Amino acid sequence: MAEARRVELTVGGAAVPTLVYEPTGRDGPRPAVVVSAEAYGINEFTDKVASGLCALGYVVVVPDYYRGNGLTRPDDYSDFTEVMGFINALDFTEATHDIMAGVEHARSMPSVDPDRVAVWGYCTGSTLAMLTTALDRRLAAAVWFFPSQPTFPELDDKRPVHPMDMIWNIACPVQLIYGDQDAGLVGLGPEFRRRFERYGIEHRIDVYEGAGHAFSAPDPPLRHDGADRASWADATTWLASKLHP
Repeated sequence: MAEARRVELTVGGAAVPTLVYEPTGRDGPRPAVVVSAEAYGINEFTDKVASGLCALGYVVVVPDYYRGNGLTRPDDYSDFTEVMGFINALDFTEATHDIMAGVEHARSMPSVDPDRVAVWGYCTGSTLAMLTTALDRRLAAAVWFFPSQPTFPELDDKRPVHPMDMIWNIACPVQLIYGDQDAGLVGLGPEFRRRFERYGIEHRIDVYEGAGHAFSAPDPPLRHDGADRASWADATTWLASKLHP
């Protein structure tokens, strides 16, 4: 595992604890990836993803959109009670701004090429990545692993727009990843494709057989080992073709 350095970003007057991973022994400037963690927040899985991307030559920035007040058991995938409470309470506007602040921080780093910054998200974090991709037209690429809320049950101050309805404003290539047993995404797959094509967005959609939602989770009951391994290979290969680490 790469060793992370802790920094603190400020968003709307609030502190956003953030992890930064930098490759060693490589000449810069380098491409960067801002990782938007799944709803469990920054945990061992997030560290594994960030370290893996860092080993491939990327500077990796991971903002904590829970702002230091995340789950008490972020590595416990056997009980969804706590995580569902956090998802329901999440202010998606604030959390999206936190991910966007991570992007700006990456661009400001001397070791980073500001024109080669991507966003990479999982589950609820992938919803935030969707919104960030639409709002930040300077991004070089985006990887969305099974976004949990492409549409919201209802709109309110914390969820003012359906992320699907922001696709028209995307300016970078997008890779969408999900399993063919993901009830929340399978039916939307054709609509994602239609909107990407309608608005001229370069895209790739990868669907993995036998995998349900959150198949990259490290533990049962969500994990699908084959889909996780295949999607990691597909996503890192695709991202390298866009960012050239």
